Amino acid sequence: MKPGSWLIWTGGCALGLAALCAGAEENAVRNPGFEKTDPSGATQAWSDRQPVYRFADGVGREGSRGLAFENSDPEYYSFPSQKVDIRTGCCYAFEVWVRTENLTGEESGATICMEWSGPDGKWLGGAYADGVRGTSAGWQKVRGLTCAIPTNAVNITVAPYARRGMVGRAWFDDVSVTRYYPPLVTTVSASCYRQTAAGGPVTFSAGLTLDEAGVKVEEVAGSFVIEAADGKPVRRVKPDALTHDCARLTVNASALPAGDYTVRFTLATKDGSSKGAADLPFHRVDRVPERKAFIDAHRRLIVDGKPFFPLGMYWSGVKEPELETYAKGPFNCLMPYASPNPQQMDACHARGLKVIYSIKDFYSGTHWAPPEMKTEADELADITRRAELYRNHPALLAWYINDEMPPAMIDRLAARQRLMERLDPDHPTWVVLYQYDQVRSYLSTFDVIGTDPYPVPDKSAGTALEWTRTTRDQSFNTRAMWQVPQVFDWGSYRKGAEREKARAPTLEEMRAMAWQCVAAGANGLVFYSYFDLYTMNDRDPFEKRWADVCAMAQEIKRFIPVILAAEPAPAVTCEGAAAVETRVWRSGSDVYLLAVNGASEPVTATVSVAGGCKGVQAEFGKPPEKKDGKLVYTFAPLEPVMVRLSGVP
Repeated sequence: MKPGSWLIWTGGCALGLAALCAGAEENAVRNPGFEKTDPSGATQAWSDRQPVYRFADGVGREGSRGLAFENSDPEYYSFPSQKVDIRTGCCYAFEVWVRTENLTGEESGATICMEWSGPDGKWLGGAYADGVRGTSAGWQKVRGLTCAIPTNAVNITVAPYARRGMVGRAWFDDVSVTRYYPPLVTTVSASCYRQTAAGGPVTFSAGLTLDEAGVKVEEVAGSFVIEAADGKPVRRVKPDALTHDCARLTVNASALPAGDYTVRFTLATKDGSSKGAADLPFHRVDRVPERKAFIDAHRRLIVDGKPFFPLGMYWSGVKEPELETYAKGPFNCLMPYASPNPQQMDACHARGLKVIYSIKDFYSGTHWAPPEMKTEADELADITRRAELYRNHPALLAWYINDEMPPAMIDRLAARQRLMERLDPDHPTWVVLYQYDQVRSYLSTFDVIGTDPYPVPDKSAGTALEWTRTTRDQSFNTRAMWQVPQVFDWGSYRKGAEREKARAPTLEEMRAMAWQCVAAGANGLVFYSYFDLYTMNDRDPFEKRWADVCAMAQEIKRFIPVILAAEPAPAVTCEGAAAVETRVWRSGSDVYLLAVNGASEPVTATVSVAGGCKGVQAEFGKPPEKKDGKLVYTFAPLEPVMVRLSGVP
């Protein structure tokens, strides 16, 4: 979630860098070693960014021609790039050799990225490899992976570069972009919390990459196998549904004796040319353990037996004077980067605030790890100490265990999840990724997922809906989501002209983004960030910004009982506008329908409620008209609308 870390990951699919295909295709990069020049001396196929970047003889590997970076101005941020001619709908590996000398800054150094934009020139996405900083031990290879590049991408570029704010020297050579074929099966996930069920229906979902692998659904066959602890199969069945990206099976867990199982999905092409498999542990118990906090079957957080909607903000560290102001607002929790001490936890509890406790930096060898944390043994000792100290504290809500770590660390992240399950079975874990289209790769690493769209002012506030929808779908619509919408001004992280061009989202934009997240399935919102409201006090007085943030959050708070309602609600369908998302709840005799427009222009949509309704009363927004038993909405740009329906069967 920290905006300064947006470009610090290695883009990839489920098995990370190990998933590179055995038979790589030819390099799509023209002039990959920068050797070719035209008659004027310009380096062919590459844009130029002198004087900070220069193509020169003798600076590459083994004295060849290469690309040199030398910069003393942390505000400078531009880099050479090349448009590559590759197929959309496919995955690619991209890499470069780098060498660094005294390269410093907050970001991860000299690296490479791929980005893509649509026909309108708008950025659609990208993949960013983890870089090299400091003074490297000779030349080092940096590589990353993309997932499937969207089919509507028309401009795809590759760029060797130094990240924003880096100063010092770096050299680049031998850039490559080659297609790779991900494993056919990437993951298996269960619909029950921590793969544990006492009975009833449990759905297992397997992630597939048939499109990326160039395989059609009709060319494959798959099966789920449930194995007992001794490895003997107790059930082998075909999936209930199999599509290009998912296979699903729902079983009645009550039919399985109590015990530990392995659920494995195997997929193979019918001609035998390719095969893939993935599995996960599953625990059938006589009774689900009682926990202080857990995620229920409706993806709600349950705290001390009652549903709880986390409504909070990011903090830098807990300061009691600021707690006084915050506690008077509508929020019920906070996520401080600086892990609170016992006195600070007590201060939060005294004010009725829950704490999402951060241990997200406790990975030795990573950029943000404490300097004294040198080994995994150091990690274990510190985390164990904190878990023992705080797991029974009444202010503890959840553990924050990953802040945008790259896919290359997924094995370590999954081990951290297992560790926290053992050290504190009473509280869930939460992670936040801006790799919103990579969430499926991380399913083994968290209980609760969040993604953090920060679009304003560079992109539409409707980005929040796109990210939340994708996060929901990437997690098979079975994981709790606590989304991280933007309330900060990007000017907090930019300098000079870029700072002046930035602005904070308006109250209307903050409302729109928050309700978009809720409409697409979020059962928690933790806004970024409280401390940034102070940072921009010079041009946006804190009192005004805080009032707007509280007004937005107060509206969410008002509807928390509705959002957490779990009674069976009628099905709704929406036609006419892909940018419209709906969510419906039944609370007692009332049915509430939330509809949001994620587009930056007016749209019209028709919503049908199963069984129909007799009356429509607006809670906020322009109410729809009833026509032929349907609800016809005429939305303003980015408008959220909540209505209460009467007479619904």
